[in-house]
Amino acid sequence: MPPPLLRFLRNPTRTTQPLGRLNLWQGVGWLSLLILVALLGGLVDGVLEHVLNIHLLNSFQSYLFLHPTWRIALLVAAAPLLEELAFRAMLSTSPRFIFIGLTFFIAFVYEIFHQQLHTPPAVVVATYFDHFWVLLPAGVTCFLLYRYARSTVLGFFEKHGVAIFWMSCILFGAAHDRLYANHLVWWSFLLVLPQFLLGVLLASIRVRFGLRWSIAGHYTIDSLFLYGTWLYVSLAPYPNLQRGMMFAVYALGIFVVLYGLVMLVRIVRHRC
Repeated sequence: MPPPLLRFLRNPTRTTQPLGRLNLWQGVGWLSLLILVALLGGLVDGVLEHVLNIHLLNSFQSYLFLHPTWRIALLVAAAPLLEELAFRAMLSTSPRFIFIGLTFFIAFVYEIFHQQLHTPPAVVVATYFDHFWVLLPAGVTCFLLYRYARSTVLGFFEKHGVAIFWMSCILFGAAHDRLYANHLVWWSFLLVLPQFLLGVLLASIRVRFGLRWSIAGHYTIDSLFLYGTWLYVSLAPYPNLQRGMMFAVYALGIFVVLYGLVMLVRIVRHRC
């Protein structure tokens, strides 16, 4: 059995194999907690927007919700997998996962810095996949490191494993500042605190239960909010269906909140 979450976070060690296994019901519990954190994060962001007098009508997040296109649907379908490979795959002692993760990590770091320079949301969506040409040189670099400097890289990860864990969480949060602003501003880092917390939970799930569960959690959050919003808007001409959807959303929301709170209590009591 893996150590309880709070105990694990005091010393987030990496392993080759997951520390434990989840059954379906336990997996639903962790997914509920992730969604609850995302919901609470949205409320906190709303308060911060009011206090700081921030207007996000032209933000990347608003663009995603207000422009339902196949390109955005493809982006949201691919982004969780790409982000998990970039920020969580290397949280392992397996050389294969470390070097695959490094390849995607280098590509995402390039993407983060390249896209921060006053890039409009429409351009980000249109060119999101264009910048992944850097996967080729990153892959070549990581292959050469794997071939000729494997022990050095693995030694670095072994020595600085805890720092790498927290660095992945911080950069995951920082990468999402594009949701709120079209360029780097100080208040965007306040608004991405929920993404940082989600990154911590996803990273701990990845190490404790396996990469597939962190991918599943990431997909659940992104697809539920975006595709759910699109579906609700598309049902506007059909008020009965729209009301039925809202009833289902409220029922699901009540379940998620209650189960998420149960998970929080269990975490505080060091039971999971």
